[in-house]
Amino acid sequence: MKLSVRSTGPWQHALDVEIPVEDVEARFHELALKIQRRAALPGFRKGRVPLDMVRAQFAPHLEQDFVEDVVPRYASDAVAEARLEPVVPPTVRNLRLTPGAPLTFEVHVEVRPEVEVRDYRGLPLTRRPVAIDEATVDAALERLREESAVFADLSRPAQRGDVLLVDTVRLDPNGRRLGPTRQKGLRLQLGAPGMLPDLENGLLGAEEGQERTVAIDYPADYANAELAGKSYRYAVKVRKIQEKKLRDLDDNFARDVFQLGTLDELRARVRANLEAEERVRVQRELDAAVTDELIRRNPVELPERLVTWMLARVIEEGTGGRTMDDRLRADLEARYRPGVERSLRREVLLAAVAKQEGLEVGDADVAAEIERMIQAEPRQASRIRARYQSEDRRRALREGLLERKALDRLIELAEVREVASGEPLVVPAGR
Repeated sequence: MKLSVRSTGPWQHALDVEIPVEDVEARFHELALKIQRRAALPGFRKGRVPLDMVRAQFAPHLEQDFVEDVVPRYASDAVAEARLEPVVPPTVRNLRLTPGAPLTFEVHVEVRPEVEVRDYRGLPLTRRPVAIDEATVDAALERLREESAVFADLSRPAQRGDVLLVDTVRLDPNGRRLGPTRQKGLRLQLGAPGMLPDLENGLLGAEEGQERTVAIDYPADYANAELAGKSYRYAVKVRKIQEKKLRDLDDNFARDVFQLGTLDELRARVRANLEAEERVRVQRELDAAVTDELIRRNPVELPERLVTWMLARVIEEGTGGRTMDDRLRADLEARYRPGVERSLRREVLLAAVAKQEGLEVGDADVAAEIERMIQAEPRQASRIRARYQSEDRRRALREGLLERKALDRLIELAEVREVASGEPLVVPAGR
């Protein structure tokens, strides 16, 4: 293989690849042998067609197999030989495949650019304290009561406040049931905050075993983008009507539900958990503020192919791979693009900060993080260990730990102003 590398931009490299004709011919010979084993032509038994006839009769098929199976391997070998680490799958262009001549093509590769981060010391930040008041603890205890509620069956029509166990399925304009939209065992509380008025009104007065057709006009700002602004009808079967009963908040509640001695012990545990969650929130706020200020001071141009590729991955994960029309896809791309671009810029800049500050993540750091995960979820120890047997998983973990070190160093170098509880959330000072 002859290989030369050209830089075509901060992110882009082009590899000019030439494969000797002898190598190309050997690959075609291998492909022809595979076809020969299953080929059957008039006058020849299966597997007995002469190889030169196979090459002639199946030439288009052979060339397609070569382009689809062999060329990508050559391209991968070229990228490895050039010691490049693509951030998106490389593309092959300008392929020239001529009988009796070397194979030539270009491999276009996007890689993480070499960036020098400027003006990253002394970033102005604000940080609020971790403070949990009694009202917050009371609200958390009330949520625990809600989560520990018991449900008693009722034998009367549904009223506001009742809990209904229902099965639903969306109907098409002709009233036919759309199987993929079927949901069973949904629990709905009539009058609960956030419940769609059309759904609530359609179920008030319903009786156990009754099926009703409910028309719902979804608001334009509905959280589910696939439903927002649309109108659908549903067949709703009421399986049960129940009354929700909350337990008294006392020592018995602490003992029976949480295996603690007293309500005071439960309050203490709830407070500790809330403080831990608040520390995480404060850290995330600082991380976000550092990231925003770093990006503001160090603009990074992104290649559109990388952004498009990442957008497709985010949408695929967010929608579970469901098919969608062009309008919905365009809406989702517009919604997710700012976050994707911010994430990519963050990744580039934090990697550069880590390099400039001499930060590293060793095998011991990776092992310690895996052990921390196991300590947090002992029952998942085997699954966690198995997950990080994968070299790709360990590399992603290593990159995440390095980003954490870079963020910690930036915060360490920042000018952090402490603010009182209740002041606005963290933003870079002076913005």
